[in-house]
Amino acid sequence: MKKINKLLALILLVSAQYSCTSDSIELDPQTAISSEVIFTDPAFAEVFLNKVYSGIPHGFNRGWYMLDAATDDAENSYPWPASNTIFNTSNITTDNSPFNGLWSNAYAQIRRLNNFIQNYDKLEGSEGLTNRLKAEAHFLRGFYYSYLLRTFGGVPIITEPQSLEDENLLVSRSTKEETLNFVISELDKAAGIFENSNAASSTRGSWAAATALKGRILLYEGKFEASAAASKAVLDAEAFSLDADYQNVFLDDNTPEVIFDVQFKDPDKGHYANLFNTPKSTGPISGWGGTGPTQNLVDQYEMKATGLKPEEPGSGYDMSTPYEGRDPRFYASILYDGAQWKGVTINHRPGGDAGIATNGDFTRTGYSMKKFIQEERNHNQISTQHWIFIRLAEVYLNYAEALIEAGQDLDLATAAINKVRERADMPLISLSTQSELREKVRHERRIELAFEEHRFWDIRRWRIAGNTEVLNIYRMDMDSEGNLIGTGKAIWETRNWNDRDYLMPIPQSEIDINTNLTQNPGYE
Repeated sequence: MKKINKLLALILLVSAQYSCTSDSIELDPQTAISSEVIFTDPAFAEVFLNKVYSGIPHGFNRGWYMLDAATDDAENSYPWPASNTIFNTSNITTDNSPFNGLWSNAYAQIRRLNNFIQNYDKLEGSEGLTNRLKAEAHFLRGFYYSYLLRTFGGVPIITEPQSLEDENLLVSRSTKEETLNFVISELDKAAGIFENSNAASSTRGSWAAATALKGRILLYEGKFEASAAASKAVLDAEAFSLDADYQNVFLDDNTPEVIFDVQFKDPDKGHYANLFNTPKSTGPISGWGGTGPTQNLVDQYEMKATGLKPEEPGSGYDMSTPYEGRDPRFYASILYDGAQWKGVTINHRPGGDAGIATNGDFTRTGYSMKKFIQEERNHNQISTQHWIFIRLAEVYLNYAEALIEAGQDLDLATAAINKVRERADMPLISLSTQSELREKVRHERRIELAFEEHRFWDIRRWRIAGNTEVLNIYRMDMDSEGNLIGTGKAIWETRNWNDRDYLMPIPQSEIDINTNLTQNPGYE
């Protein structure tokens, strides 16, 4: 049985990636390049790493949904995506988990990187270039393991190429702490090598990307002082700046705010974010509906003049004009009834040409997503806006949260939050208690980082995913004349939650192959 398991494991590895023991490495179906060339010629080594970069999952390649539709910030208008049928119903199993593909893809990329790292000392060329490629390999290995860590907890740590003859082919899971320590060691190693390397674009790893990711993952794992130190190092370097135009951040590849992203270009590399998320309508502009922001999220956007949420006394909110005078990020992120877009008025009210509905692809919530969407491009065209993995505003908020949770330098935490609010032209907050600042930084993350796939992980690491206010999803409640009814919101659905879902299950196919793997609690 042990030999059969090993054989199955090897078949899986070979089918998922380039052979670690072959004399050649396929870069695409038409080409095979000698491994001696890959590990000596920097140009080919860069192409090899490009394949690893291309494997990183992002918000535009999940298929029919975006991850925020599995949070209280959005509802997908299609009935069949995983957000609706698996996440929001707590129907995750070891066979159907949408993150099963992450496991297999991540380890395929990690094994490629292991092969590269074992051989990269053979690289010829200038030190600045070869160091960059070496650093990128460690950054990428840390990046993939950080995704595995936040998704599954402790995972098998594999750092060497494997073959059928290896006695340790079927690797057991490391602890969560061991996995975290390995991620940090990879990012530290990458950062150290990057210091003596050539600079590259934001689409490749860098010292700032490695250090910022270190700050993020340490924050996620509750290592607050170390997280604050890492984020502070990025901020102190002053290599990036907040874009004065919030909406521009998500549409301009050259924004000064982006630390690490994936970019697209006509005609060969694109995605379908515009098509999937343009509002469904019977009018002249119609897409496939897609991501509908919830009333839960809309209610979080403060009034610009006062910095207070609409529900708070003295906010200045007027129910007769519910969408006037809000945080400028609201207008950059959300299409609402009466909004002007693509030269038309969006009619999300009942009976409108893009009206709220319970079937078809029309919005379920009375809102559509504007953030990311290229207004000047026809929705039927391939989309080319970049997906941002790490940007400076997140680093400010990571830094602030880490300081708050560590209970130190609350004035610096306040200043970091205010940097983000100042860019948005919102009233600055004042120094407050630790618990009050905790609520403020969590609120700021929700608004600033909306739809960027942070909320999904935030509600898990904060352990609030099962809270009533997260599970009760509200839609806009408006009549056909555009007047709010009652409080202006009504229940759309109440979602299900199981605490086991704080971690995703190890794919059953992996458990079947590797009998040394243990399953996460609740999925046994």
